[in-house]
Amino acid sequence: MLKILEEIEKLFAEKKLPLKRQEIPNNQSLYQGTFQIAPGKSIPFGVVIVNGEEMADFQISFKRLAYLSNYADKEKILDLINDLNNSKTFYYRVCLAGDGEIYMKAMGKTTEDVRAMYEQLVIGSSIAKRVIEEVEKIIVPPAE
Repeated sequence: MLKILEEIEKLFAEKKLPLKRQEIPNNQSLYQGTFQIAPGKSIPFGVVIVNGEEMADFQISFKRLAYLSNYADKEKILDLINDLNNSKTFYYRVCLAGDGEIYMKAMGKTTEDVRAMYEQLVIGSSIAKRVIEEVEKIIVPPAE
């Protein structure tokens, strides 16, 4: 196993994050989990790492933050996404997928010192909560 992946797994174990590595195409590794944002409500996240020796690219994504189901609200949501991306999401980008899913992602590089990547993941969970709060002012979440 590459040293970067060893360090990631060691840090995840130390922080008690039960994420297991899965090999995916194009020499990449995927770690998946869920983040609980409120009692009974969680969002999935993933970390993809391009396997590298001394430096590796990574992408962190938080999925299913919300869904745009009323396309009459699309312009309002796109305006909000632009505002969030310009002022509140830091190195994350909020996106609207073609199926209406609103998700968030960040990309970066890491070395064997993976603490900065981990901190970016942790901060991302707080940013995701803030994005959901803002989006829910426009989109009413479905009843559970």
